[in-house]
Order: sequence, then structure tokens, then C-alpha cells
Amino acid sequence: MNTTLPAALRRSALLIFAIAAMAPGAHAQERIEVFQLSTQHLRGTATATVYYVDAIERADAALSAGLPPDATEAAAIAKRRFESLSAADRQAIAAGARGLAAASRYRLTKVPAIVFDGAAVVYGVDDVEKARALYRAWRARGG
Repeated sequence: MNTTLPAALRRSALLIFAIAAMAPGAHAQERIEVFQLSTQHLRGTATATVYYVDAIERADAALSAGLPPDATEAAAIAKRRFESLSAADRQAIAAGARGLAAASRYRLTKVPAIVFDGAAVVYGVDDVEKARALYRAWRARGG
């Protein structure tokens, strides 16, 4: 499933492969970054860095759920909820922020997106090995 990123991240036209300055030569091991929503399930991500680009949005929804209409009371409740977040929740939010920053830096336009070596992106593929095959075929053609 392809899903559009939030408007703040839609800075460039849709590309199948987005190319930045890529060093020539083969890499012994590709650096792989996966950008996805928490509702998407990609295969073969064990060797990749996985970013859930909706992590902050999900945390905000959880912290804001059922807040009263009074702004002062709502702020106090939200603050207590935030302060009681577990270390794992805080790490997930921080990872989500890093993922959004990387998605913006790469100018990703939708998810899932699999970025290879910080230079080429494959959109809409839900299997890292299939995306890797596309990336390697592109590289073999001189990309």
C-alpha cells in the first residue's frame, strides 16, 4: 500500500529512483533505510534501519485522546501523560523524529520507501530483497 506523506514532506515530484551524488563503485554492503507507517508490514527489514514516519502522530493522538475541552485542564492532563511515558515510548518518539528528518532530507514523497546508500529510493515495494534487486539492476545499468 502506498501512502502519501504529510504535506510538510511533499517537496519534490514523485520519482521511482531519486538520485543524489552517488560514489562510483560497488559497495560491499548497502546501507538500507526503510520508511513506513506503523500499519504497513514490510518483509526483509532485519538488516535495515526502519523508521515509522507516523510515530509522532500516533504518540500525539494517544496523549491527546479524551482530553477535556478546557485548555488549562487539558494541558495539565497531557503533561502528566507525557511525563509518564515509558523509556520505550520516548525512544519510539525520538526515532520517529529522526525518521521524519531523514525523510525530509531525502525528499521522500510517499511510503513505503526504501533508501539505498542514502542515494537511491525505491517506492511502493513491500519487500527489501525485491527493492534491493531493483536497486542492483539499476546500478548494473550504470545508474
